[in-house]
Amino acid sequence: MQTPGNELYLVRGLLHAEGMRHTKFKSFEQIESEHGTVVKVTINCNMKISDKRALTSTSSCGLCGKRSIDNLYSDFEAVDDNYLIDAETIQYIYKKIAKKQSLFKQTGGCHAASAVDVHGNILCVFEDIGRHNATDKVIGWLLENNRLQDAKVLTVSGRISFEIIQKCMRAKIPVLTAISAPSSLAVEMAEKANITLAAFCRKDRATFYSGLQRVSSNQKLYSIG
Repeated sequence: MQTPGNELYLVRGLLHAEGMRHTKFKSFEQIESEHGTVVKVTINCNMKISDKRALTSTSSCGLCGKRSIDNLYSDFEAVDDNYLIDAETIQYIYKKIAKKQSLFKQTGGCHAASAVDVHGNILCVFEDIGRHNATDKVIGWLLENNRLQDAKVLTVSGRISFEIIQKCMRAKIPVLTAISAPSSLAVEMAEKANITLAAFCRKDRATFYSGLQRVSSNQKLYSIG
């Protein structure tokens, strides 16, 4: 279940989040029908994939789309980055993102995710019925445009689940922010992954749950143009 559009970014971001790191698709075929969209891709991938591998992508939260939690912490890599952030900078970022959320302005019923560079510039913003899909589209865009290394902050609307932390960790983005609350499992995983997790990012405030070494109270206070 996803909002139509940007399927190439969605698929590439989803595969990356599941540990299938690869270069650009060798082939990409998208087939539309009255029943939905089918995408077929060919990739170069060094990891061993089981013939019985089954992956379900849904617009739900956290573990709802997982068929097994056996490998919850598989391929675990802590994020090593000294980027600094504060509540004022986060608010500046969200105000800029709001100006780019045309679908939300029309419907009030979708999520958004974005990536931000070290200077507070918005690299990309995507909207989708599911925040997990929006996040995959962001990371897929970064990969396709060779900008993943430039991303310092990943923002999402709604709650933070473990799965969003996993996507952020595998993209090696040091800061993850959200408008609503994180789950306890998300906080636990953020701590293990050395991700700076900020939630309830509203009205010039943010609650930081992990990665406090990146939190600064002396950062530049941006003005909204």
